[in-house]
Amino acid sequence: MDLDEANPKHKEPWQPGRKGSLCPRWTTEAAQHLLDQSVVAPDGKRFATAQGIAFTGQQHRAGFWHGYPIPWFEVPEVIRRRGIEEGIVKRKAIKESWYQVLESSIE
Repeated sequence: MDLDEANPKHKEPWQPGRKGSLCPRWTTEAAQHLLDQSVVAPDGKRFATAQGIAFTGQQHRAGFWHGYPIPWFEVPEVIRRRGIEEGIVKRKAIKESWYQVLESSIE
C-alpha cells in the first residue's frame, strides 16, 4: 500500500492561518494501519475509523497520502453503514461526533 505522510497543519501546535483538524497523537504505524484498512469512496478519497473517530485520506502526490480526522457527516452514507454492519464503529460513536471531531490518543 502507499505511504501515509503527515501534514504539519494537522499537528500541534496549530499553525496560524492554516485550516485543518488536529490529528490525535499517534505513531506512524497506527496511521499506516488506518490507511491500509481504509475504504475507497467513488471520488477516490479514503475513509477509516479508529476509536470511534472518522478519518479521511487524500493522495497528495503519487504514492503518498495524508489523513486527518473529520466529523462523521462528511463520511459517505454507504461507508458509514458498512462500518456499522461490520462492527467497525458503533452508532453511538457516530452520533457523538456527527458534527465535530472527537479528541483521542492513538498510539
